[in-house]
Amino acid sequence: MTTGKPIYLGLALTLLGIGCGHGNFLPGTTIPATDANREVISTIEEYRLRLLEKNVEGLLLLASQKYFEDSGTPQPNDDYGYAGLSTILGSRLQRVQSIRYDIQYKKIKIGGDGRAEVEAFLSGAFELQGEAGERYRRVSDFHRFVLERSDDGGSSKWRFLSGM
Repeated sequence: MTTGKPIYLGLALTLLGIGCGHGNFLPGTTIPATDANREVISTIEEYRLRLLEKNVEGLLLLASQKYFEDSGTPQPNDDYGYAGLSTILGSRLQRVQSIRYDIQYKKIKIGGDGRAEVEAFLSGAFELQGEAGERYRRVSDFHRFVLERSDDGGSSKWRFLSGM
């Protein structure tokens, strides 16, 4: 009758291993806790903090020289690259009086080409100074950040290709 004990012991150890698997994900997400995923989220969090500070120069340091935004429309007249990013950030952030901007990370896909796509849910509120007085705007939507790993002075860093 000793043959049943090893089976129960093996089953108990297997269940224990499955039950303790929660440490394999980044806190508050179902994203695997890998070094690469941590680095990508750290870069996006740096972006979020610089946005809250309205730090245009700091935001530009996080963007790739290959940055391109198509604004989600079929018209090419609202598309811009790295050079236009400075103008867009400067003009928009200059009007912001107060800002709340939260990011919930849903999925990270890192390809062999050194690119990362991050699906997130954005939640925020902005108080804008306009010609007709102050306006409030809320943001609550899904968003995609695209980053690339780039070598910068011998160190490898993530830079935004789109989504800022």
